[in-house]
Amino acid sequence: MAKEKDDKPKQEHRASYAKDKRYGGYLIRVEGPHSNMFEGREVPVVRKDSVEETMEKLMGVVWTGKDNKSGKPVTLYRFEQKKTDRSEIAF
Repeated sequence: MAKEKDDKPKQEHRASYAKDKRYGGYLIRVEGPHSNMFEGREVPVVRKDSVEETMEKLMGVVWTGKDNKSGKPVTLYRFEQKKTDRSEIAF
């Protein structure tokens, strides 16, 4: 019997960080068929290096629509900012 490559189901949605062009700072950009259904949930967000994921809690919808290039549904969310402990940052 052949082993499956990956037992995890394929993700339909992808979350990443996006710059907030209106107010500054960052938002979470969710792309996928039900991108507007994640308010109040904690989702894995891919960092720019596309390797590391961080769990972020989505707070409120800022905008929803279709991506200009792919045509897929996209939603921008505000997210709960985590406090950074300056004593843990190594120089």
